[in-house]
Amino acid sequence: MTTSSAVDTQTPNSAVTEPRVFDTWINIPYAPGEVAPDPSVVKRFKRGNSAYEGGQSMDDVIAEMNRLGISGGLLTKYPRDITPPFVHGIQSGEDVLRKACERLATIQRDYPGRFVTSVAVDPRLGYEAAKHVRIAVREYGIKCIRISPMFTGIAIDDKLAYPLYTAACDEGAVVTMNVGVPGPMKPAKLQRTILVDEVALAFPDLKIVMSHMGDPWISETVSMLIKHPNVFAMTAGWAPKYIPDEIWKVQRRRNNTKIMWSSDYPVLPFDRTMAEGRAVELPEESRANFLALNALAVFGEPPTA
Repeated sequence: MTTSSAVDTQTPNSAVTEPRVFDTWINIPYAPGEVAPDPSVVKRFKRGNSAYEGGQSMDDVIAEMNRLGISGGLLTKYPRDITPPFVHGIQSGEDVLRKACERLATIQRDYPGRFVTSVAVDPRLGYEAAKHVRIAVREYGIKCIRISPMFTGIAIDDKLAYPLYTAACDEGAVVTMNVGVPGPMKPAKLQRTILVDEVALAFPDLKIVMSHMGDPWISETVSMLIKHPNVFAMTAGWAPKYIPDEIWKVQRRRNNTKIMWSSDYPVLPFDRTMAEGRAVELPEESRANFLALNALAVFGEPPTA
């Protein structure tokens, strides 16, 4: 793994220094048949290998990361099912959590220095969700807790989620949450970006990372980034060339510590999102922060042992 903030690549005429790259959303490959493909996600992204389809291995993922110069990433396991629009789709319970965490921890050990790990927890469980956060962090070294309101049926600011937020804050874990209209056929209003506001106010020491940009509430996404020191955003699920310029203005001018590059691999491929991410017009420092340094400041370095 590249441990410095940049890597050198040679061109015929000069040495070009490329910033380090760290992907803040890499899905664990599913075993074939483990989860059925989500038809709405496959259709929307026009790919046959959605994150829920399966057929790849971690060796495939590592090989692609090495080919493209991606030093590491946030590896995610989201135990979920494909369900009708108003039926929750997350699998819950301690056994489900432990199986997910064990798989993440095994991969992290098998590929030292490459991954920080992230697992989904069901906030509808209330105090039990807080227990699950503590298990994930203390027993398995998980650094990030993911919530996805579209799969749980409760909003970002629902009171049931507050025990989870409290535990994550106490344990020093980051919380990432989907914002905006979802790819799967699920309700969007649960993920309206402005709902982040009161959570960030209630938990000023909790690092919150918004995923998926918050469309159509882009102005609210910008407002949350500017208002709250503890709120960040990752580009997961968005090809960088389609990200609204209002978002890039934050990284260019307002606060270059806020936006993080991510692919949501394999929903979007590494190579496309990597090429487009590197092509975004940003000042040198802002570009290096976007491609890796912002993420590493929030999630920390992957463990080497």
